[in-house]
Amino acid sequence: MKIKTPLFIVFEGIDGAGKSTQANLLFTFCRAIAPAVLLQEPTDSQHGKLLRKMLKGEIPGTRDELLELFIKDRAYDVEHNILPLLNKGYVVIVDRYFYSTAAYQAGNGNTPSDILRMNIEKGFPVPERVYFIDIEPANALERIHRRSGDNKEIFETLHALETIRGNYLSIADSTFAVIQGNPGVEDIFKEVLKDFKKHFVTG
Repeated sequence: MKIKTPLFIVFEGIDGAGKSTQANLLFTFCRAIAPAVLLQEPTDSQHGKLLRKMLKGEIPGTRDELLELFIKDRAYDVEHNILPLLNKGYVVIVDRYFYSTAAYQAGNGNTPSDILRMNIEKGFPVPERVYFIDIEPANALERIHRRSGDNKEIFETLHALETIRGNYLSIADSTFAVIQGNPGVEDIFKEVLKDFKKHFVTG
């Protein structure tokens, strides 16, 4: 069994969809066969740390400030992590990328497509595959409540998640594999792995 490398894979989904779990499962699978790394955005850069505080509501941040910080943090991630690892022949799996920014930060005159274009014009690499774990927002909120109780992030409301899911679906293109996120973890991963093997594994 051989994985086509270098390979750039992204996992996306609304909060509570289970994308981080699936990203980790695919990373574990890949790591046994090829050099692989699992990254997450926001990063631990100064921009990423500030973003996390804003997302938790610890400090105020406007939609435009969040958008600017996400792009700066992504520039750091691309320069220091993503491109160097791809150039070394790694499978690079990222938990959230510029599709998240497009889906979450749309508004104030910026459509999801506008934000996507901003990121692509920066020269940020486009992944070969985006696994979008799709779940009904009400189900996602139940999961978030079980995980975090009342300690929610600023976008974790039903109305916000419904809007964000719609934004994601509006920018889904041929790189997207939309995977239903309501079944159990193992069943979801079977679908991810089936698609992954079809496109990127030989032998």
